[in-house]
Amino acid sequence: MATSTDDPARAAWAAEHFDDWYAAQAAGESHGRADPALWQPGERRAELEHGTVDDRIHLLLARDGAGTALGAAEVWLPVHDNAHLALVDVAVVPAHRRRGVGSALLRACLDVAAAAGRTRVRCTTERPLDVAAGDWPGSAAAAAWGFTLAQAVARRQLLLPPPEGLLEELERTAAPHAAGYAVRTWAGPAPQEHVDALAHLASRMSTDAPLGELSTTPEVWDAARVREGEALRSAQGRRWWTALALSPGGEPVGYTVLVNSRHEPQRLLQHDTLVVREHRGHRLGLLLKVACLRAALRDVPGAERVTTWNAVANAPMVAVNEAMGFRADEVVEELEAPLPAVQAALDAVEAAGAASAR
Repeated sequence: MATSTDDPARAAWAAEHFDDWYAAQAAGESHGRADPALWQPGERRAELEHGTVDDRIHLLLARDGAGTALGAAEVWLPVHDNAHLALVDVAVVPAHRRRGVGSALLRACLDVAAAAGRTRVRCTTERPLDVAAGDWPGSAAAAAWGFTLAQAVARRQLLLPPPEGLLEELERTAAPHAAGYAVRTWAGPAPQEHVDALAHLASRMSTDAPLGELSTTPEVWDAARVREGEALRSAQGRRWWTALALSPGGEPVGYTVLVNSRHEPQRLLQHDTLVVREHRGHRLGLLLKVACLRAALRDVPGAERVTTWNAVANAPMVAVNEAMGFRADEVVEELEAPLPAVQAALDAVEAAGAASAR
């Protein structure tokens, strides 16, 4: 089992293991999905080499005795907040499934989480809309390992360009509800006068967005963290566009971000979209998303789709996306459990496997 850490040795680890790690992770997460929307290898390598101040990231790679990569995993340990939580992802190359590789990788992830003092573990599964959880390997494995559903999310995609006149019509019908509000857009790093506003709104994402039963605590953001995120995006070869909503009094009350990678130029990824609770009901979410999409399409006219994710319970934002033409194509499960409960379930899975092998 080869493991990367967040120390300076990560560059040496990447030189030896990264290509196999990425290939195993991509094989596991792509299998059975028409459009998995994975981070591209150049983005992941840049993240590993650049480092991030938001999380300590551990990458794990399982090989057999001949050196063949069997599966890959990662552990994200938030640094600024949520010190109780470890986010884990396990992917097994399809040809090597049902051999205990996933359990071994998860065991290694739990060891990393326990050593860091984390008490809860979160994972995510993604599957096509027409496949039941019981028929999807990732969902079945997560259930066997003791994870329970904390929030249901739907992935939606918007094919580009949108129908002629649609964005204009949406803007026209929404504008009267937002009288006195203003929307500002820009490409790339935020103008200095808006950095503190973005930090404030990023903090509100962790309190105002639907969270279901996720054990998330309020996130801590400041201007330095915003700038570090921008530096990482640039290192990854990403471009991005931001739309910011201001109240009649000039207060920042909402924002949205679209991202495009030079490694995958045909796709726009929808990142955060938020309107703070006190200013909802003015169709600001729709106006923000339309303005941001217009700005992005001016710079990336060849983009073919926008990919976004929404909590199923977030009815207002789902309505905005459907009005713009987004259509659901995948189900995403955000699952959580106490770390000891996952360890106990994993013990039981491994014991049952050993018994059946006798």
